[in-house]
Parts: sequence; C-alpha cells; structure tokens
Amino acid sequence: MTPGGSPFTLRKTVVPPLAVVADRLLAPSAARRRAHDRDLADIAAPWRTKRQLARLDAVKRYPHETFKFAVLGDAEPGRFWVWRRLFNRPGVFETQVRRAQAEACDFTMQLGDMVSRGTPHNYLAFFEHLKAWEVTTPYLTVIGNHDRRFPHGVTDCETYRSCFGPVNYAFDRGGWRFVSLDSSAHRVTARQLRWLDRVVEDGKRTVVFTHIPPVVLREWTDYGGAKGLGGFEEGAKEFTELLSRKKVARVYMGHIHGFGVQDYKGVRYVLSGGGGSPLFPSGVRDRFHHYLVVEAGPEGLSETVRGIDGRDVPIPQGRVVLARA
Repeated sequence: MTPGGSPFTLRKTVVPPLAVVADRLLAPSAARRRAHDRDLADIAAPWRTKRQLARLDAVKRYPHETFKFAVLGDAEPGRFWVWRRLFNRPGVFETQVRRAQAEACDFTMQLGDMVSRGTPHNYLAFFEHLKAWEVTTPYLTVIGNHDRRFPHGVTDCETYRSCFGPVNYAFDRGGWRFVSLDSSAHRVTARQLRWLDRVVEDGKRTVVFTHIPPVVLREWTDYGGAKGLGGFEEGAKEFTELLSRKKVARVYMGHIHGFGVQDYKGVRYVLSGGGGSPLFPSGVRDRFHHYLVVEAGPEGLSETVRGIDGRDVPIPQGRVVLARA
C-alpha cells in the first residue's frame, strides 16, 4: 500500500456490448452443434467454392467476349425481431435471388452476411433456401462479419470455412481476374496484403469483392459523431494504396445496408449492401434493397442497379465527386 493509498486494488471491469452477451446466451448446446454439423456437411458440399468455380469454368469465356454477373449484398434478416419489424420487410432476399437467377448472368457473388450468425443451424437454413429457390447459376460468396461464429468481438470463421472453403480466393474469367478478400474481422492483415499484391497483377483487369469498406471512405464509414464506425481501419490505407497502384477496375463491398459509389485515388468503390438485411440508419443516404447486374468485357465494366421496386438505374461511367451537405 502506498502512503495515503487504499489497501484495496480496484480492477477495471470490462462489460461486453449487449449484442455480444445475447450472442453467447443464444449459442446452441454442444449436442445440437454436433447434429447440425453432420447435416451441414452433406447439404453444404455442392455449394463449396471449389465446386461452384468448377461449374463456372465448365463454360469458358474468352478475353474478346462480354459477359454478365450479379452482385448481391447483405441478406441476414436481423437477429432481433424489433430490428426486423422496424427496418426490414419479409421475402426480399428470396425475391432478389430469384430475379438474379432469371438474368443471363454467368455467376452471382454475394458480398457476405448471408446469415445472422455463423452457426450450423443458420447455414443449414441458408442452403435449404438456395435449394428451395432452385438456384442453378454458380453462387459465390464473400465472408461477412455475421458469417463468423459471432458477428462481434473476437471470434472464428470455421463454420464458414467448412461450408465454402478458403476465405481469400481468386479466379479468372473472360480476361478478368476476380478476387474475394476477407475483411470480416474488421481488418486486412499484412499477410493478406502480400497475397493481394501477388494475385492482383499489373495490367490485369481486376475486380475485388470484400465485405467491409476501408475506413478511409468517410462518406460511408462515418455516422454522426462516430468516425469510421462502418469501416475497417487496420490495413485500410495499405489496401487502398495497393489497389490504386495496381489500377484495379472496381471494388464491390457490403456491410453498410445501402447503396453508393465513390471514386477514391483512381479506383471506383461500389457499396451494395441491400440484399435483404434491415435498412438501419447509417451514414449512407441511399438505403434501399437492390442487387447489381454487371457487364464485363474488353471495354470495361458497366453496372445496372436493380431495385426491389422494379426500377433499373444504370451507374454513370463518369467520375463521381461526393461532398457532405
């Protein structure tokens, strides 16, 4: 005890956020997890990324060809009924999956947050939906924070890996390279950046898909007095500088439930988080359910926004300049 001090040592108590506590309380028992794991292995097998890419590669595309793909954002319905009641509407995800299937697209890329929490039970329901909706177009995914065991705090992504495979992967099609990058833990690590530097080749037309936007895109990631609330900070500067140096054609992201376009240091970033999740208040002005149809060819990329209300809006090719009011 120091002179004049107290004989008692006070320890700081860290109280986890309410959402983290709820996640732990709602976790299934060990017996239920084992049963779900057995069922999940069977139903997930056809949807593994390796199998979906093999299906895609069975029909070749060449550099002189033009082809289309769909981009679908966050679809988890909301973990709590009050969120679903206030900010969502039922059936949006199914409607948009079915509409995307009706497009003449080579593949669909979902930008993460397919489930409310990455449990075997939730993944079972997700795959059962895809089967019931007769999804036949190759269906590829990016891992989102909700696709991990818990969407908040320190957690793992083993269930996602067991269902789909690697969380970082790349493939080529029609003269384009497509890269799926894991930002679901609110970071892009130095190891990931080294991998990205290798797979994004100089002069190669490249598209990057990731879940969480880099924090430097302040138009989206700032909300009220919270700076960078909707973005990842670790690796953000290095990530955007690498993509600028490599002259990446496009980056598609979700996580924030809305739509937007930003041109940052020569790279176009497209936010598409309206796949079917609740449209929470955020720093994004345009919050509506939608998906994208992207046309890729020798001349570049062009996108059309398909709104849930049936309206189609092409994204302008010219540089987008944004400023807060």
